[in-house]
Order: sequence, then C-alpha cells, then structure tokens
Amino acid sequence: MRSTPPLDRFSLIKTSSLDETRAALGHAYAKPELNLVGRNKELRAIVNGCQLPNLALNYGAYSAMLRIEFPETDFASQIFTTKGSNETLVNGMSIDIGSDCGVVVSPGETLRITNCDDCERMVLKVNTAALMSKLAAIAGDVPAGPIKFHPVQNYAEPTAKALRDHFLFLVHQLSVCAAPLPKLVLTEFEQMLIIMFLKANRHNYSHLLERPSPDTALWQLRCAEEYLEANPDRPMTLETLTDITGASALSLLRSFKRFRGFSLMEFANEVRLNHAYKLLRHPDAGATVAAVAAACGFADIGRFAGDYQRTFGEQPAQTLSRGRGPGRNSH
Repeated sequence: MRSTPPLDRFSLIKTSSLDETRAALGHAYAKPELNLVGRNKELRAIVNGCQLPNLALNYGAYSAMLRIEFPETDFASQIFTTKGSNETLVNGMSIDIGSDCGVVVSPGETLRITNCDDCERMVLKVNTAALMSKLAAIAGDVPAGPIKFHPVQNYAEPTAKALRDHFLFLVHQLSVCAAPLPKLVLTEFEQMLIIMFLKANRHNYSHLLERPSPDTALWQLRCAEEYLEANPDRPMTLETLTDITGASALSLLRSFKRFRGFSLMEFANEVRLNHAYKLLRHPDAGATVAAVAAACGFADIGRFAGDYQRTFGEQPAQTLSRGRGPGRNSH
C-alpha cells in the first residue's frame, strides 16, 4: 500500500479487523457480507470516502484476499482497479476487472467482488435522481423506467478513458487541497462526471443521447448567452439552461457549436475569464490569483493561467499587481 493513499483526508478506517472493515464499507458503499478467502489471513485494510452532494468517491486497499458481497443499492456505481485485480459478479454476471477494464453497477443490482492480495481500487457512486435529471435535461425526454447499464467498461474507448481520467483528477484535487473546493467548481465537476458517466457507459437510454436533434432557435441561443453573461459566478447546469431556453441540452449544445462556431463551454470559459480579469483588475483586499480562479469556476490553476495568458497577453498575477497599484505585493 502506498504511504499516502488517495482521499486520506477523508479516512474512514485503517485496521486489521474484519468487523471494522465491514462497518467502514457499509458506511462508504453498502453494508456487505465480508470474508477472508485466501491463504493470507493477515488483513490490513484502508477505506477512505468523500461524500459530495450528488457523488461519492471511495478508496479501498486490502493486503489479503477478500470476498465482499453487497446487497442491492439505490445508486449507480463504477469500480476502478488501480492495483491488482478483482473478480466481480454483477447481478449474476461474472467479470474480471483490472487496470484496463472497469465494472459498472446499476441501481438495484447486487455486487460480489473478490480481490487479489495487495489490491487497491477506487469507486465512483452516482445519485440516481441526479443521474436521471441530467439524462432528462440532455435528451429532452423524461425516461419512463429505471436505467440499466452494461456492466463492463473498456478503457480503450476514449469516452471511458476520459471518465476515468477526470474522476482521478477530482480525487487528486480533493486529496491535496487543504481548503474545500468552491461550490461552483464542485457543482460543475459533479455535472461533468455525471454526463461523462452517461456517455461513457452503455445503457438502455443510450439511444436518446445519440439520436439527431432539431436545431435550437437563435433567440434560445442568445437567451443562454445572456444568462451566462449575467451569472459568471454561478454554476452552469444543464437543468437551468433547459429551463430558461426551453430546448433540450443536446439540441442546445449541438446548435451552439453549429451557429456560433465554438462550444457553449468555450463561451462560458470566455465569460468567466473576462470576469476574472475584472476581479483581478479591481481586487478586494486579500485577493489572490488562486481565490479568483476558484470563484470563477477554474479548478486547475495551471490551465487557468495558460488560458488567461492567451486571452489577455499577461499572467493573472501581473493583472493583480497592476490592480493593486505600485508598491503593493502581488502574491
């Protein structure tokens, strides 16, 4: 096991007790049946878990072979193996997962997982109501029944790899940032991961995300633009955009690219860069580049600085220094 595990700031348990491991897993995922099944009976277990409004991120590391049987849950989840391998049984379907393959568990399905010795894995849990709300906003239709995912995910697929990479990026940010991430950043990161979860994993409503969509009227595009320009410091959620424009998010996103020549997210990024410029040009007492970037929805300070430099021809710290006036500390 690594010296500083992911999400170590959100530790649930570090133990050699099977009962304590069972209790921690019940808190992080669902109350399981748990048994040592290998020759190595010297268990060392680490379970960490971070709960967000619509997502949960969990980490588990186990020195001994365990068989863990989870009951049906009311959320969707995906297991990412980061070390070793796991044999899984999802609703009776057997799947071997490792670094190149993940497993997806639909709401209402059971899961049995048997890991090898010295195994580490990450789990992404998605609130079902948030998942279905995002699906309805994208497709423009309210799904008629429960969502069912194909349980196998291959990371050779670009959308699957992108989901894993963004998930692990959020895990890293939560692990290393001493202060909580701003609400705007977390809200949009959650939304992005939920959308990627729907697109990267096949399910019984995938056809709704792939069908042709009618063009959105130009007044609807302008309505979305005006909302983003008026609210640069508020989360951009698909539900809000569909409410104010009356168009499905799928239609809105495709039409924006077609008629404007750039994506809706690129437009929102430009609006927020301009807002960041104003905040740095006329800073409050104690303002920092990192705080302004976070307030404007930029989670990656390096990417923010690069985009800012390309847009305004100078680093954000230079704008802040100029905004404070001569002789003032810009850091």
